[in-house]
Amino acid sequence: MMTFWSQLREIALLPVDDAGSRLFHLNIIASLGLVGVWFVLARPQIHFSKLILNKRYWWNRSTRVDYQIYALNVLLKATLLAPLTATSYALAVIVAETATRFLGPSPELAPAGAALWAFTFLSFVWDDFLRFFHHWLMHRLPWLWPFHVTHHSARVLTPITLYRTHPVEVGIATLRNALSLGVALGFFVWAFQGSFSLVTLFGVNWFGMVFNLLGANLRHSQIPMSFGLFERILISPLQHQIHHSRDPNHYDSNFGVSLALWDQLWGSWKPSREASGVLRFGVPGVSASNLSQLVLGRNFSKRSKVILNQFSSRFQRPIK
Repeated sequence: MMTFWSQLREIALLPVDDAGSRLFHLNIIASLGLVGVWFVLARPQIHFSKLILNKRYWWNRSTRVDYQIYALNVLLKATLLAPLTATSYALAVIVAETATRFLGPSPELAPAGAALWAFTFLSFVWDDFLRFFHHWLMHRLPWLWPFHVTHHSARVLTPITLYRTHPVEVGIATLRNALSLGVALGFFVWAFQGSFSLVTLFGVNWFGMVFNLLGANLRHSQIPMSFGLFERILISPLQHQIHHSRDPNHYDSNFGVSLALWDQLWGSWKPSREASGVLRFGVPGVSASNLSQLVLGRNFSKRSKVILNQFSSRFQRPIK
């Protein structure tokens, strides 16, 4: 029993100690630094302390559900979802054997220098594509959107909103992560004939860590930070806030996590200049503050279904 509670506590506190998490303490410090720079350059008509230290921002009907869903998913990760993470290693073996069968013997590259940097970058791009495609499918497929609407129902965006995810979507994301790691690991073992290794920063893929330090926490926030011309390369916080906007003109846009490339290829990229005025978040007709409705789908009344079908992609079949 103590082992279970220890594991539960470790998972609950992991985001602050895990460098791969956006809530890693260094990422939080970097985000606060960027907010300070943004205040100096943008000169918003609000005091820094009132924006960051506002109790009503961190504790309201919407954010309370963020915390509740986070706690629920921590429990699920410690129990039902834990075995799914091990599938990446089995997949890595399959990928390595398949590569040997179709590509021939390993080129036995040295895991150093340009080859290692190239593999690190390709691993980052592969993972980022899977995250984009997963996100795109959650919007496009009618049987997935009702789960993803839990995330979009938030009417106040804070860094914790990242974890406002329906348990079914958490399970899908766990399998996606296993696919990403398994394929990358399998190809690395085949190419380098050795243990899995990357160029890392604090033990995390160098490119992914740099992106997190560049304000990934601000994607779910009230800080409308733009990257200017760099938005054609990286998705800015404001671009992701446009993705959460309840304005119909912003629907089905900016699905990307890090790279803007995928949205440009899919025709869903919108620059931050598309945001005019203060953005409003959430999904019309869907509760932002009722946990049971969001998790069990009880709020899918006839009126809600009509709105959800309008909010979802035009390529979807209507929700019945």
